[in-house]
Amino acid sequence: MYSIDLDAEGGGIVRPATADRPLPTTIGEARDFARARLAGVDPERVEDCLLVVSELVTNAFRYGGGLAALDVVAVPDAIRVSVQDHNDRLPATPQPSDRFLPGGYGLRLVRRLARDFRVTLLRAGGKVIHVHLPR
Repeated sequence: MYSIDLDAEGGGIVRPATADRPLPTTIGEARDFARARLAGVDPERVEDCLLVVSELVTNAFRYGGGLAALDVVAVPDAIRVSVQDHNDRLPATPQPSDRFLPGGYGLRLVRRLARDFRVTLLRAGGKVIHVHLPR
């Protein structure tokens, strides 16, 4: 299941590291942004992070009304990824009975890689998905 935070005072909004430049408009740009933010991090962990960024940003474009913010930060014990979109619907994962239907498996993969996975619903609309990956 999800850990869901309700944004009482705007604290869930991502202060994007992309504030000084345009948001990525493609998955490749989002991956390039993440790669640049992870200089010096173990290459295997970078690859995991790039997969997570690809999946979450794809979902923001496809289901979330577009990307509103993106941040990737390496801290001593984790890599933190935050993706904000414009849709306040919770992400869906496929049920066992849906196993032959397309879609939904990227989020399942993200959750398997993640040490922590949270969704913050924003009062102003939209949501932020926060993922912490092992470093």
